Amino acid sequence: MQYWQLDVFAERPLAGNGLAVFDDARGLSASAMQGLTQELRQFESIFLLPGATADTFSARIFTVEEELPFAGHPIIGAAALLHHLHSPAEHADWHLQLTAKTVQIHTQRLAQGFYAEMDQGAAEFGAQLSPAQAAEFASAFGLDRDEQDLRYPATVVSTGLPYVLLPVTGAGLAKARQQRALDLELLACGAAFVFLLDIDAREGRTWDPAGVIEDIATGSAAGPVAAYLVAHGLAPRGTPFQLNQGRFLQRPSRLQVCVGQDDRVRVGGHVQLLARAELLVDPATL
Repeated sequence: MQYWQLDVFAERPLAGNGLAVFDDARGLSASAMQGLTQELRQFESIFLLPGATADTFSARIFTVEEELPFAGHPIIGAAALLHHLHSPAEHADWHLQLTAKTVQIHTQRLAQGFYAEMDQGAAEFGAQLSPAQAAEFASAFGLDRDEQDLRYPATVVSTGLPYVLLPVTGAGLAKARQQRALDLELLACGAAFVFLLDIDAREGRTWDPAGVIEDIATGSAAGPVAAYLVAHGLAPRGTPFQLNQGRFLQRPSRLQVCVGQDDRVRVGGHVQLLARAELLVDPATL
């Protein structure tokens, strides 16, 4: 059984967000998928299974802690790999069936790597946090009141995974370090993660709920951020624009986003195929 190492939201190799992709995961149990993700130490890994048609695949996504119903950079990376493996054309379309929903992705072969864009659907706006709730989340990242961007409300937004979007200043974004687990606070407001957002720079940061691992580039947050910016008149509707992430991990990443006139959110980025490896043990023994 082979697997691939990719860099997603990366215009060159060894940038963007790393990803492990198992292009044919038949024979792997859920516990084996979880264990392999922990072994490979990626923020997320994706496991593909052939679907009913040549352009349709089932997909399961794991972090080092748990399985996710939806995630951004694994879907974008997996679609680029499928294009590499299964289509000689310049353009192709794919459908990935997740536990939460089926996602359509368009891919394009480039001189170096691929470009992939996913349709995340319309964003859902959840709770708007009170100033006290926002301050509590900010304090968990070591931020004071003057390091919050109080011009805009902290809000829960989702295109598949619900994020607390917490506006902060540029100085606050640079200073932020998650200092404690946020499971209870996130549960209380119906969110899975916190995304710190410097609105002026269109740049963000996020960690896993325990605060152990910072994500380099978060496609599942990019859609909610795009919808939030458009809703507040801070970005144009129907025109692509760029979000930035990963600078503080020395892995600068560019995420292209667009909110259409129909409110559907599209998130895309460049993908580089870095390496191919072979699993030497029998999958049934894992």
